[in-house]
Amino acid sequence: MAVLLGRDFEAFPNEGRPGKLPAGHAFATLAAGNKRHCLLCGGLPQAQQQTPRTRRYESQETIQGSVAVADEFENWRELKRLSAKHRADNHEAFASLGMTLFLWVAGLASVHFSGGHWAAVLFLGLSMIRCFIVFHDCAHLSFFEHANSNRFLARVLQWFVNYDYAEWDRVHNSHHAHLGDETVKDASLTVFFSEQQVAEFPWPLRLAHRVIRDPLLFFPLAGFFVFFLNKPRIHGPKRVLLPLIVWCTLGWQTTIGYLAAAWVAGALGVAAFHLQHGCNTPYRVADSTFRSHLDAAILGSTRIPLCFPLSLFSFGIEYHHIHHLDPRVPGYRLPCCDAEGLSLGFWRRVDTVSASRAFRSLFHAQFEGSRRVADANGVPPRFVSFWPYSKLGLQDA
Repeated sequence: MAVLLGRDFEAFPNEGRPGKLPAGHAFATLAAGNKRHCLLCGGLPQAQQQTPRTRRYESQETIQGSVAVADEFENWRELKRLSAKHRADNHEAFASLGMTLFLWVAGLASVHFSGGHWAAVLFLGLSMIRCFIVFHDCAHLSFFEHANSNRFLARVLQWFVNYDYAEWDRVHNSHHAHLGDETVKDASLTVFFSEQQVAEFPWPLRLAHRVIRDPLLFFPLAGFFVFFLNKPRIHGPKRVLLPLIVWCTLGWQTTIGYLAAAWVAGALGVAAFHLQHGCNTPYRVADSTFRSHLDAAILGSTRIPLCFPLSLFSFGIEYHHIHHLDPRVPGYRLPCCDAEGLSLGFWRRVDTVSASRAFRSLFHAQFEGSRRVADANGVPPRFVSFWPYSKLGLQDA
């Protein structure tokens, strides 16, 4: 698949580890709170924003090549102070880890005792997604207070998530450092080509792109490729040992259910990541001189609040704008960050995505026309879907 598309694919691209943030980092995160607004249950958060309790310094914009770039020091003092509130807390970390372990064990037990019922497979798959997000936080050195504790847990969890920790640590930094910069290959993004580029392909490649990138096939294929086939010499041992233990202890039927759940988790994980960066309008600029870390987070990453029980498995990653602002905020603190940031009016520029928009955005497969970056007037490109999905309105306006 990667050969046909002309690029390597890595799911859940890596965000820079804390302590090694890219130059120009805006120290941008938010504050604590306890409100969680669910777009699936109604009530858009924008309508409930309160008058800011602290002074909000509007971002000063500079013009570089006619493209507006938000000042890297927008709200620097406030954001740095708020970010410091939401670093790792070991008590919360151990509680979150305990819940993650409980869900994983409960999911595996449900697969075993149900004989591999589809609902049990889905439950285990969702538990695996949460486990991967904990692994992801550990790779950022953000889950625990101490770096060595994060590294230790990441080395343990790599056997549960089908992905080698050292390889993840190697490939995951570029995405955060360069998101939106067209000159840097971000192999983790899920929309690859423009309509014009595809039209200029030889017909075998056009056909391959149309088949592989069809959303009904792409997410299952990408999940299988990334977590089962990709780089077998590196990831192979992590993909074999645990299923072998399950087979020896719980039997072949449970092992099949376990592998099916891992595939479900991979497919849903790739789809979730697509929604984090694949909704209109995308943040893409010609090169690093036009790129702003703050804009890459605020404009290039979505905010998709979820209600319980989905939020139990998403582990805060739905607040992806905060994660890109400051990956040192662990998943168990992201909902609190988002809630107070909302009350302080910080999310006026953030793309908050409703359930209906998220569903339509799953069908985005290419850039409209020939443009993949913002034009000279700062107008961003746009994602569109294939026919017949576009005719059915299955794309985000």
